Amino acid sequence: MNDKTPPRCEDAAAQVLNFFEALDQRRHGDVAKLMASDGTWHRQGRALTGPDEVAAALATRDPARQTAHIVTNLQAELTDPGRARVRFYLLAYESRTDGGTQDAAPRLVAIRFCTDELVHGESGWRFASRVSHRHLPPEALAR
Repeated sequence: MNDKTPPRCEDAAAQVLNFFEALDQRRHGDVAKLMASDGTWHRQGRALTGPDEVAAALATRDPARQTAHIVTNLQAELTDPGRARVRFYLLAYESRTDGGTQDAAPRLVAIRFCTDELVHGESGWRFASRVSHRHLPPEALAR
């Protein structure tokens, strides 16, 4: 932790935006670097732990699938010195670039409520935990 400037929750919130910008631009190495060494991302029914597992999972992403993740209603708070919680809604859109019928228009694939826990260290804010659940329709009602 930098002794001169205490960690700010605004900077933790900015990491959420950095995460999705890198993901949508397919900068998978940058996404993986945002994870704490023991950080866990609960993604598509699987827990990915640490930068290496995140990088390996993202390497399998379909190259014809383009995404746009829209973050809204973002709220950040310091929970302890060097720890922050960021909550937000996430609208995830996708489009295909392989000549399919869905090339022309992006489609909404999810509206999720997300909770990220971040830790601050020498490299700045890193994700200790990333968890989300479907907001609409609610997961209990989704088929």
